[in-house]
Amino acid sequence: MKTYKKVINGTEVRCDVIAMGDDFCVLLYGGDLPHIGSTALSFPRPSLTGEGISATTSILNCIGHKDDVLAKLFAEKIAAKTNHVAVCVCGIHVDQLSFEDLQMLYDGCCQFLEDISHSFNLKE
Repeated sequence: MKTYKKVINGTEVRCDVIAMGDDFCVLLYGGDLPHIGSTALSFPRPSLTGEGISATTSILNCIGHKDDVLAKLFAEKIAAKTNHVAVCVCGIHVDQLSFEDLQMLYDGCCQFLEDISHSFNLKE
């Protein structure tokens, strides 16, 4: 298992990447109350454009949670880059976020994913 940490606009976000054979289990969590909010399961497949690998994703959400956006992003990117199944369980909670703070958290997590994928040497 590899654990990555990033502070985004004052919020600590952690990402644990666990290799399970050739597949990957990703735990993305942080903020004031880490939790299980959403789970995304991505299966790699040939891209519909005919070039490269993409992924088809199924999502499970706990009622009232919006963590599916990041869970899907992380699971699909890792599944497509590795050509193996990836699941991401996500739960990041921060009290009293403004829309701008939420956007900064999303953008920071997108950059976090790029950093992780490069440092983890995920296959193209």
